[in-house]
Amino acid sequence: MADDEPISSEQPSVSLDRDRRAYLRIPSNLAATCHDAPRTREPAWSGRVHNISQGGIGLILQHRFGPGTTLLVDLRETTGAVLRTVRARVVHATAILDGGSPCWLLGCVFDQPLDETEFSSLR
Repeated sequence: MADDEPISSEQPSVSLDRDRRAYLRIPSNLAATCHDAPRTREPAWSGRVHNISQGGIGLILQHRFGPGTTLLVDLRETTGAVLRTVRARVVHATAILDGGSPCWLLGCVFDQPLDETEFSSLR
């Protein structure tokens, strides 16, 4: 399958190989808006959090940011209120189908890991 072909989000996301993540990721439905950190004057892209850990975040967006891109991500309540803004670097971008719509699953690592209190406030 080509890298830019959409895949179903129902496919297993965990490799059968040993998981090398340093932090446990949990599913999330937080809303998110993000933009390229150096280009803060450009409009932000809306999306949602797929999963989150103390060290990183999985984002589902309709816009692709390439690996290596630094993002500012506003994590939001369902009311739209900003809970926290985090700085993260895109590690991978995978084309997926989310509810039948083509999207991107961005795997990102935080510049600074969240401490336990910060992480708990986002659950």
